[in-house]
Amino acid sequence: MAALNDTMKKLEYFSLVSKVCSELETHIGSNDVVLAEFITELGSNSENFDQFDEKLKDYRFELPDYFVHTLLTFIHAILRPNPKPEKECTDYRKKMNYGALAIVDSKERVKELEKEIIIDRHRVRRGMRDGDMLRDRERYTDQRNRHMQGWQALLIAIVLGSCGDLHLSFI
Repeated sequence: MAALNDTMKKLEYFSLVSKVCSELETHIGSNDVVLAEFITELGSNSENFDQFDEKLKDYRFELPDYFVHTLLTFIHAILRPNPKPEKECTDYRKKMNYGALAIVDSKERVKELEKEIIIDRHRVRRGMRDGDMLRDRERYTDQRNRHMQGWQALLIAIVLGSCGDLHLSFI
């Protein structure tokens, strides 16, 4: 199985070198396999565009930015950049992605969590009661507004009725 995996990696690498070689042929007219392998190695050892471009310029190999970006995209798509070795982390909380999960659950911690759950439940229940009160308040406000609109319409009718011709000038 390991031999098959190594063979696949070599095949991917040769495919990448071939792709870089054809891109070099298209853009600069050079079909050199050694140059393609060299550029592939530089790209695989570079973490970003700026590093790759700087390494190419160190060897006095200046290419347009779009082409350098294209080459780096090809290289990183097949060969991931070699990660730098990280320092060994001694704190078990920092090793985990979720630091809160690293908190040891003691009996006191469990009691605190249960109290928080009970408090949240009471808040939700109170919120439901508050919601009922708000809904009732909105009903009362709607009824009052409809009642006020009726009175306003009546007053307007009285004013317009007593002014006869005047209401035409307002319209």
